[in-house]
Amino acid sequence: MNTFFDWNPEYEASVIAIFLVSACFSFYWFIAINPTVKARLFARTNEEKAWINYVVFQKLTGVFFLGVIPALVIFNTTEYTINDLGVNFNESKQSLIYIIIMGALILLLNYFATNKAERLKDYPQMRVALWTPRVLLINVISWAAYLIAYEFLFRGVLLFLCYATFGFWPAAAINIALYSTTHIPKGAGETIGTFPYGLLLCYVTISTGSILVAIMTHLIMALSNDLFSIHHNPKMKFSK
Repeated sequence: MNTFFDWNPEYEASVIAIFLVSACFSFYWFIAINPTVKARLFARTNEEKAWINYVVFQKLTGVFFLGVIPALVIFNTTEYTINDLGVNFNESKQSLIYIIIMGALILLLNYFATNKAERLKDYPQMRVALWTPRVLLINVISWAAYLIAYEFLFRGVLLFLCYATFGFWPAAAINIALYSTTHIPKGAGETIGTFPYGLLLCYVTISTGSILVAIMTHLIMALSNDLFSIHHNPKMKFSK
């Protein structure tokens, strides 16, 4: 007679994926926002350099906990390959079309959304008055590294493994639930926005078999948000 807690081997990969998202994001979050770490970084140098160091620290922490750790666990406990988890250029033409259309819409929405006082208080994360090419490059590289790891975990590990076990709609529901939860600290606006965007990314990722669109559109969103915020912020400017 089966009991409610009987183990089904078919669930192994998806259970590992869900646990990884919960555990790894929790570790990342509480280490990245640790007030002691922030205080030490700000005590060592001037405020603007400290902001750069602090944000880079946060992004690299994300790379480790959201990318490196999940990869080590998945590739050592399951038979899935990196290609199986969407790290490929499958359906590249279709992906490019998605990137262009979604990217254009994101740019339009971000331009107007960043011209609000509440957004300018939080973005860009690096509170730097003069944005030199060096600072911009650091910002781009740190964002890119972080988002590759982030999308590998959410749209790669979590989505593909749950999809293989439960099918599209349950996998999408699990993905959006966890994805939206991670945005709660960023406010109601960003959290609500994760529902349509998250569902679209689930569809695009499964239909193309690649996380390329998720990475590129998320990167367009993050970088345009920073650039437009700098443009709208009277206390910040780009170096000529």
